[in-house]
Amino acid sequence: MERSWWWRVGLVGAVAIFSLWQLVPSWYYFKLPPDQRLGEAYDKSVPGWAPDAKRHLTLGLDLQGGILLALGVDVDRAVKAKIARRADEIAEHLKTKGLPYTAAAPDASGLRIAVATTDPAAVERETLDFYGAELYSPGGAPPGQVLFAFKDQVLRDFKVKAVEQAEKTIRNRVDKWGVSEPDIKRKANNQIQIQLPGFKDPDKAKDLLGRTAQLEFKICDDDNPVLDQVQSKLPPCPTGRDGLVFPLPAGGCWRVEQPTSGSRPITIVLADKRPELEATIASKLAPLLDPKKDVIGIGQADVGTDLDRHTYYMTYLLRAKTELTGDYIADAGTSVDTSGPGQGRPVVTFTMSPDGARLMEKLTTENLHKRMATVLDDTVETAPIIQGKISDRGQISLGSGRDYAKLQEEANSIALVLKAGALPAPVTVDEERSVGATLGPELVKKGTLAALVGLAVVLVFMAIYYRASGLVADVALVLNGLLVLAIMSVLGSTLTLPGIAGFVLTLGMAVDANVLINERIREEMRAGRTVKQAVQQGYGKVFLTIVDAHVTTLVAAVVLMQYGSGPVKGFAVTLTIGLLASMFTSIVVTRVIMDFLTRHDTARLSV
Repeated sequence: MERSWWWRVGLVGAVAIFSLWQLVPSWYYFKLPPDQRLGEAYDKSVPGWAPDAKRHLTLGLDLQGGILLALGVDVDRAVKAKIARRADEIAEHLKTKGLPYTAAAPDASGLRIAVATTDPAAVERETLDFYGAELYSPGGAPPGQVLFAFKDQVLRDFKVKAVEQAEKTIRNRVDKWGVSEPDIKRKANNQIQIQLPGFKDPDKAKDLLGRTAQLEFKICDDDNPVLDQVQSKLPPCPTGRDGLVFPLPAGGCWRVEQPTSGSRPITIVLADKRPELEATIASKLAPLLDPKKDVIGIGQADVGTDLDRHTYYMTYLLRAKTELTGDYIADAGTSVDTSGPGQGRPVVTFTMSPDGARLMEKLTTENLHKRMATVLDDTVETAPIIQGKISDRGQISLGSGRDYAKLQEEANSIALVLKAGALPAPVTVDEERSVGATLGPELVKKGTLAALVGLAVVLVFMAIYYRASGLVADVALVLNGLLVLAIMSVLGSTLTLPGIAGFVLTLGMAVDANVLINERIREEMRAGRTVKQAVQQGYGKVFLTIVDAHVTTLVAAVVLMQYGSGPVKGFAVTLTIGLLASMFTSIVVTRVIMDFLTRHDTARLSV
């Protein structure tokens, strides 16, 4: 035999072994009952020599059910956040230019930027020279102020991009989460629809996907005595030998703490429930503050043991300016605290980007020995004292008193959403459904049986009609099916009803290719050529026909894969894989076997 034949034999053998090896996890996956397939039982059942247990075929939402969520993106809040950020940028720009101004902040509507200045004309001219591509001055400002607003087209583009970014962020979170073949797409009215096949915990899905993950770093304004006034408006918090006495007074109470050695004592307000504390802040604390200088943050604490645990909420007086945001975080993960009162407990660690590291270093250098609050989704997670310069690395503590396993789960969740990126705006759950399998296990079983029976009939027909060459086609057909399933498992594809249709279609095209080859060989033998010559001529003359038939279908599959979504895309992916496998088995595998059977000039072959 020629050396090239041995190379082709080696290739075919390697493909066959790879296909069988790659399908081992799928074999053990489908052997288990559905309720055990995602648990420890499955991981233990897969042999150590097999591929990664995660590389298995799974069933889609239509075959196994799952979670369906429709999330609405609050683009109006995203616009107001953008306006607030631009106000800070304008303030910094005017400061660098040496122009006089006393404040730059959103106006009462939150939709325009009001700059208080003694020279309105100079401030307006400089700001529009620098930001004129996006901003304009609508006029109508009171004396001593200039108003700026975003142009309508800029706001429309920003809202569209906010929804696109939210979709991308959610997709990143789902991908890092490991849900197989989710269906995520934008809908009308700033909605994003998410389908999670096989996932059964809607609360966990909402927590992960709906978490805004807006991380902010703010400096605590502990030197400001403004909150001391609430001591005349609220009762003091009751304390006993072991600390606070629960339940706390209705409407909240106050206590005095000294956050740092040598600092002035500060007044904080506590309540048993967050809504209760929020109502007290709105009615009694907010009127005392200058919102341009300070805001109230809310943190959570847990005290006691598992049998006698109490959760309460407390206030933090924070500077209004957000010094740094989570946009500068390059990576995030979990670790264990090695120092301080939380030693041995899970924490979230993060790494800043180069720009973020520079800003963090500047921030911590300028605020040594002050507290820096880490605010995640409007909750103060931690407020440690800045003991030294911090640059590219930091950590977020999650409090104390809670169960270790729950803290670890929360740390993993926070790290995941920080790593995947923050949502550009809050989202609301507009629709939530736990979807049952629309086909059901019985129908899946019957469909599988029907496919196997159909495949068996085709194999028998090919063997009877084409005899020995039919058996060769049967070998190629079986290998084609194994190869398609193996590639799908490598890619982590999900079997949906349209995907199964695409799989069956590719098997039909593989049979069709072998029919073309065998019929051409018959014609060559009728023309008087030897078996060896007939095989060579048959494959040579039918090669372009097979390639043309597969490539034209492949073009359609690629278009569907590029522009389709959900079931359509699943069908296109399976069809594309099947077409490539069909060309390999029809042209390479059968040719290797035929060349072996007709290696002698006097060889015989029943076709």
